[in-house]
Amino acid sequence: MLTVAAGAPFDVELGSGPTTGYMWQLESVPAGVQLLGTDFSQAPNAAIGDGGTQVFHLKTEHAGRFELHFELKRRWEATPIQTRQIDVESR
Repeated sequence: MLTVAAGAPFDVELGSGPTTGYMWQLESVPAGVQLLGTDFSQAPNAAIGDGGTQVFHLKTEHAGRFELHFELKRRWEATPIQTRQIDVESR
């Protein structure tokens, strides 16, 4: 369970290797949550093709519990190779 302050931005970080074509996607944004953006970061000494971290920047609009469902897949494929659920409690 990830505990956040209502109305304050927070990040969800997931390991990713976009050079393989696989990227994490937020399956759907639940009511009461805003997706502010995403980005990808690597270690400064990373070699070409190394993985890194995909970061989702989010904010809850009010207090409550939310389920974020992420899928690791290529954009052109329907079936993910991995899924992850992050439970968020906003206070």
